[in-house]
Amino acid sequence: MRIWLALALTSVLCAGSLRKGSLSGTGVAAAAVVGLCTASNDNVLFTAVLLAFYVSSSFWTKYQARLKARMDPGFAAASRRDWRQVLCNGGIGAAISVVYQCKFDGRRPEDLSMGERRLMTVLIWGYVGFYACCAADTWASEIGTLSSNWPVLITTLRPVPPGTNGGVSKLGLLSSFAGGATVGFAADAALWAQYFSAIRTGAMPRIPYIMLGSLLGVLGSGLDSLLGATVQASFLVDGRAASGRPAGGAGRVICGRDWLSNNAVNVVASACTAAAAAGTLALLV
Repeated sequence: MRIWLALALTSVLCAGSLRKGSLSGTGVAAAAVVGLCTASNDNVLFTAVLLAFYVSSSFWTKYQARLKARMDPGFAAASRRDWRQVLCNGGIGAAISVVYQCKFDGRRPEDLSMGERRLMTVLIWGYVGFYACCAADTWASEIGTLSSNWPVLITTLRPVPPGTNGGVSKLGLLSSFAGGATVGFAADAALWAQYFSAIRTGAMPRIPYIMLGSLLGVLGSGLDSLLGATVQASFLVDGRAASGRPAGGAGRVICGRDWLSNNAVNVVASACTAAAAAGTLALLV
C-alpha cells in the first residue's frame, strides 16, 4: 500500500511542476526518483520534510517573479530546474532515506537496541540538516533578492550588486533562518504525530527539530555564501552581477575563483551541513 501512495504523491507533484514550468523534462524524471525514494519511507518525517522544502521553495521562487526577472535577466531560466539542480537539492536526502529504509523499514523504535536508536537519530539529523540547508539557501536567494539595500560580500562586508555569489543581507539571513525552521517544524510535527508514544516513553529522544533546523539552515546558507564568494566566480556585466564567465571574456570579476558551478556549491554546502549535523549527534551520544 505504501508504494502506491508514494507513486500517487510523486505523480501529483511531478505533474504539477511540469504544468507550472518549474521543472524541465529531465528535472521531472529526477524528481520522480527522489520522490519515490523518499515517500516510500515508512517514517513520515522524510516525506513531510521533502514536502515542506518543495512547497515553500516553489512558492518563494514564483513570488514576485516578474520583479526578480527585471532585476536578474537570468532568473527565468534559473527558475526552471533540470535534473542536475533537482539532484543537487534532493539526491543526498534521497540516499539517506534509502539507507534508513534498508535498516529500519517496518521496525518500531521500542524494538531497537540503544545503538540502533542512535543510528536512527543520526540519520534523521543528517536528513533534516540537508534539507534545512537547501531550504535556507533557496529562501535566502529568492527573498533576499527583493531587499531594498545592496547585499554585502560575506568575506569583506563590502556592498556588492544583487545576485553576486556570496552576497548576504539582513533579509536574506532572516529568510534562511525561517527556511530552516520550516523544515524543522515539519520534522517535529511528523515525528510527534507518528511516534508520540515512543517519544513519551523515551524510545525516541525529544529533540526540538524546529530549533535544530533553523540553526542548521543559517549554518548551511552561510557556508554556501562563503563558498560562493571564494570558489565560485561572479562577474559584473552591463552593471549587473552574473555567475560564470561571460561569453567573449567580457565583464569584470567581482569576487571568487571560477572553480565550482552553482550546482557544485549547493552540493558541497548541503552535504557538509548534513555531515555536520550527523557528526555532532554522533559525538554527543
